[in-house]
Amino acid sequence: MRILITGSAGYLGSKAVSILKERGHEVYGMDIRRPVDESPYARFVQGSVTDSEAMGALFREARPDCAVHLAFVVNAMHDEKREAEIDTKGAANFLHNLSVGGTPKAVFMSSVAAYGAYAGSPQPYVEDSPLNGNPAYSYSRLKAATDLMAQEFMSGHPECAFVLLRPCLFVGPNTDNSFFEVLKFPVVPKMKDETGVRDIDFQFIHEVDMADCLVAAIEKKVHGIYNVAGDGTVKFSEIAHMAQKACITLPSWLLYPMTALLWRLRLVGSPPGQLDFMRYPWILDNSRMKSALFVPRYSSIEAFKAFAASKKCRSVGV
Repeated sequence: MRILITGSAGYLGSKAVSILKERGHEVYGMDIRRPVDESPYARFVQGSVTDSEAMGALFREARPDCAVHLAFVVNAMHDEKREAEIDTKGAANFLHNLSVGGTPKAVFMSSVAAYGAYAGSPQPYVEDSPLNGNPAYSYSRLKAATDLMAQEFMSGHPECAFVLLRPCLFVGPNTDNSFFEVLKFPVVPKMKDETGVRDIDFQFIHEVDMADCLVAAIEKKVHGIYNVAGDGTVKFSEIAHMAQKACITLPSWLLYPMTALLWRLRLVGSPPGQLDFMRYPWILDNSRMKSALFVPRYSSIEAFKAFAASKKCRSVGV
């Protein structure tokens, strides 16, 4: 297969490129940064997905059998206008090129964050659950917006075998996600609100499983929407224990403005809106994935243990 991947130089993209090359596929890539190793590529273009001409030229050259969109902002930016441009314009350019080129298959990466995290939201989320990204958290809000763009394309282009993936947090020794920045400190906050101390369940998928799931979505004759998550859940208190962190309980009325101040001062990499995902549950039903797409090797707790054993959880200055 001829496969085009945007965001191919990130960890997930790089891992997928290596696997696809080993399996005899011809890979074309685009990313704002150059990959450490360009040898697996038939062609790599350094550029932004907001550059419609550059992306269009790569699509025309590659004539892909499958195109994969992984290019989006993972860690929140202080410039939300730029963040929105990268995510929404990048997605629009990708979907446009699928259409004009008649690409027969596509894989689009969304996120559990597109469902949002709210008090009383029905759990677990299934693929038909409504998307309701949290307005105060740009990553969640933009994931919901681009997910809806992808769904609109799916409904209007039934000739394209379109796979929309909504993974939970993927973790492992090589993962770098600002969601876990709190674990770099020796003491981590537990939130207390009007319902009591929050100790919600988290879901994870191991980074190796995530890469293998992505490759399965490319290679298998499947289409549709799939939640992606390892089996089981892990409570926040268990996460702190595995990361060997002490916990301090802070009221929500203090934690939100305190985080907002630290964010404005650029002392933390997580915006205050992200706190909703430490307060309210956001668990995925992964049964469709396991029945038709991919069965993960690692459970949620095994995936997080691999992350906790890495340097990513060490305290600042250690």
